[in-house]
Amino acid sequence: MRKAIAVLMALLAAGLFGCGNLAVSETQDVGDFNFSLSYGYEGRGNIDTFSNTLTKDLIRNGTETVSFVIPEEKMQDILDMFVVCKITELPDDINAYAMESLQNDKGEPLDGSPLMTSTPADSYTLTYTLSEETRTIVSHDGGPWDGIAGPPDAHQRLVQFVDFVREYIYSTEEYKQMSPASGLYL
Repeated sequence: MRKAIAVLMALLAAGLFGCGNLAVSETQDVGDFNFSLSYGYEGRGNIDTFSNTLTKDLIRNGTETVSFVIPEEKMQDILDMFVVCKITELPDDINAYAMESLQNDKGEPLDGSPLMTSTPADSYTLTYTLSEETRTIVSHDGGPWDGIAGPPDAHQRLVQFVDFVREYIYSTEEYKQMSPASGLYL
């Protein structure tokens, strides 16, 4: 029942954000899927199913890493969201991709394009293996789209996947038993 509710919530969220449909996941085997996801300030938080570890950013106190194995049922939920958000269709460097869309063929800013830079608040690096193919995707908040309509769809889809994984991590006993973070980032 809990799994059904979690998958239903994921599908509802995906529908609201326009990430696609889940039909493709029926052909995906969770046994062919692993990932390492770095997230948060400078990507200091990490979940890694290749090495079965979870790293928490403790801010002033560095990081803490613990052994962490995701149950197969939850891995299936994560794979379903991965497919719903069409992660395999995302560019390798979402920020560079967005930057290119704000420039002409000569690399010059398009009229009205405020090519701004900022220090990223959150960075994301997703390395995944699916059906024996390994790929890495990177992005960060505060990208070249600052000051315009908002981040591109590719960044929003990656962040939706990251948020889904983070919500799961934060709900686990392993995470709750880790040391509390001390301090804050400005």
